[in-house]
Amino acid sequence: MPAIYDTFLIQEPLRQDPFAVTHNPSDTATLLEVYNKSSDYFTKRSRRRAVERLQYETGLLYMREGRWKKALDVLRPLWQSVSWRREGWWDLFGGLGQAVRECARKCGDRETVIMAEWESMCNVFLGNQDEDYDFSKCLEGMETLEAKPRVVVRAEEVISPSQIVLVSHAQKSSAPFTVSQIVVSFDGGQKDICVEHDPMRESISSGGNLKVYDIVLRKPTDNLELDSSLSSSDPHRLQGACDLTFSPGKRKAISFRMVPKDSGIIRVAGINSSIETNSFGMSHVVSQSGYMRQDDFWTTIAEGVSRRVTGSDGSNEIRIHPKPPKVQIKLPTLKKEYLTDEKITLGVEITNEEDDDAEITIEARFLGQADVAPTWTWVTDREPSTGCDDLLSDSKNRPMSRINLGQIYQSGKRKVEGIFTAKALPTEAILEVKALYHLLAEPDTPISKVLIQDVVFDRPFEANYDFQPCVDTKPWPSYFNAITDDDADGSAVGLRQIWQATARLASFAPEPLVIEHVGLEVMDTQNGVLCEISSASSGHVPEAIIPPNDFHERRYDTNVQKIDLDDRRSAAIQFRLEVRWRRQQTSAPSATTIVPVPDLVIPFGEPRVLAAVGPAHREAEAIPLAYTIENPSTHVLNFELTMETDDEFAFSGPKSTSLNLVPVSRHTIRYNVIPLVRGKWIMPHFRVLDTHFNQVLRVHGTGGMRSDRKGASIWVDTEE
Repeated sequence: MPAIYDTFLIQEPLRQDPFAVTHNPSDTATLLEVYNKSSDYFTKRSRRRAVERLQYETGLLYMREGRWKKALDVLRPLWQSVSWRREGWWDLFGGLGQAVRECARKCGDRETVIMAEWESMCNVFLGNQDEDYDFSKCLEGMETLEAKPRVVVRAEEVISPSQIVLVSHAQKSSAPFTVSQIVVSFDGGQKDICVEHDPMRESISSGGNLKVYDIVLRKPTDNLELDSSLSSSDPHRLQGACDLTFSPGKRKAISFRMVPKDSGIIRVAGINSSIETNSFGMSHVVSQSGYMRQDDFWTTIAEGVSRRVTGSDGSNEIRIHPKPPKVQIKLPTLKKEYLTDEKITLGVEITNEEDDDAEITIEARFLGQADVAPTWTWVTDREPSTGCDDLLSDSKNRPMSRINLGQIYQSGKRKVEGIFTAKALPTEAILEVKALYHLLAEPDTPISKVLIQDVVFDRPFEANYDFQPCVDTKPWPSYFNAITDDDADGSAVGLRQIWQATARLASFAPEPLVIEHVGLEVMDTQNGVLCEISSASSGHVPEAIIPPNDFHERRYDTNVQKIDLDDRRSAAIQFRLEVRWRRQQTSAPSATTIVPVPDLVIPFGEPRVLAAVGPAHREAEAIPLAYTIENPSTHVLNFELTMETDDEFAFSGPKSTSLNLVPVSRHTIRYNVIPLVRGKWIMPHFRVLDTHFNQVLRVHGTGGMRSDRKGASIWVDTEE
């Protein structure tokens, strides 16, 4: 009769504590069901350690049942990803590794046996005195295959018994093992390094458990001493050799000299250690930076071995700075300030202070916007260089000039010149002169030296202008005798005005300048007007020297005439002042600077009053003064004229009168002014009232007079 249990207060022993029950085959299915349900339950709640423990117990259950393939399928993925390895639970993880190794042997999985055996040799696990830790014999007792198995072990997947600096963390009772070669690969342009096993290479120093080797790296074609079966033919590797046999707890420090060819960051990309035995081959790969730490650097001293802390915080990268160049670049003729529009010749001196002869090429350019920065051109044999490789462009399409200086001997000098023309706008440009060279002993090592120099460009001149009207001595055209189309010959027949333009140049140059020519030019006219300019000075104008912060004055007569007599629109004229100048040096080239001029606006339809003064009569001390009233309009205008008395002068002429002017006519009223004061400006108060528009006209002074809103003033000299 089957046993009947009362389970309303307590569960059956199998369900209450499955791990403490001695199971029989009939209980396996029930126990697996409990494990699977528990695993699902803890997985949903992210209880990773509980899930790993249940998977471990599931594997052990399969092992007790002799179901080795099932056990390996459960335990091998758990062994590869279990958190116990990362968190250092070595007792628990050691049992898992032994279980995986036993299942792999039963199933004939040689690769898993090799990986598990390699990890079990680590000294973090409790060693078994009855077990022989000889890695080369880990496949003994298994069926031999024709093809030798090869295994790749990654450092992040297992616990490694060897690291760089090479240290064996194997079990104390394990047999020595030999690494066939170690390949260190780099990112950043550095060639890979391959260190191969050579039992005949002795260490240069030793102390305790440490041996220091100093190896010489050579190209594969130069490594004739290495075993040809092990030597790599990769031309991108540098090779060396030393004894790579490791006993438990022993440390090997391998020193070598490496000359980087390029600047930048060199980073250790990975370390690949290969082990070759008669029965199998294995590669141990380290690719994550956390597994490539070296905080100490071992060197040899007279007493043995010295340890030096690198202070690199375990970094696996190094920054290589460019080789400090010893070629010197100087600009011996550079000035503190240059002038706009100037054609400049600048000397460049190159001195080779390297320990060897050098092949040097020079580039020069101005940094900044292309429309503001000047263009540099090298001069060869006093002529601008026009070689096909002379004028280039950088990535920003800025012009760059290059010249090859060829070979310069040690301590030698070479002088070259470049020319450039400053732009018209004042600016501060940046000149970059770069020397690209290599030493004859190291043709594959490019070196560069850069000189950055600020170059200031300022305006040589600024100017102010004065436009003063003049009395036209030629008769005006008659409004009542207009020229018909048949009589016109295509020339201007309208009203004409004469203006005198005075330009006063102010020099802002730091040294005296030679003024060769100053010309006022008409750029554009508007509203049907012609303009002709002539110099107010008769004959040839000689060159003039203008000191710094001084003025130079030029006058020009401007004849402005309407094309059509009936056109009364205001005319606008655009000018520019062209100044041709040079420095005082004999060989200095001429430069042309354009100085802006304000527009001249002339109202042709409004009446105006012009005052003109003649030479004084010495015997009478009277100054002849003439006022010309112009009526360019199409109306008959009536003017009331009044000359007011003043304490500074006496006058003869009409005190008050009226004047009627027909269209396109003018009239002159003359006075004699006797000054009562000397050495000052006097202003006759001549008042002109346009009764048609009820407006007082402004009096404009002509040559030799001063004008303002109140009227025109006359200068009275002192008595001799």
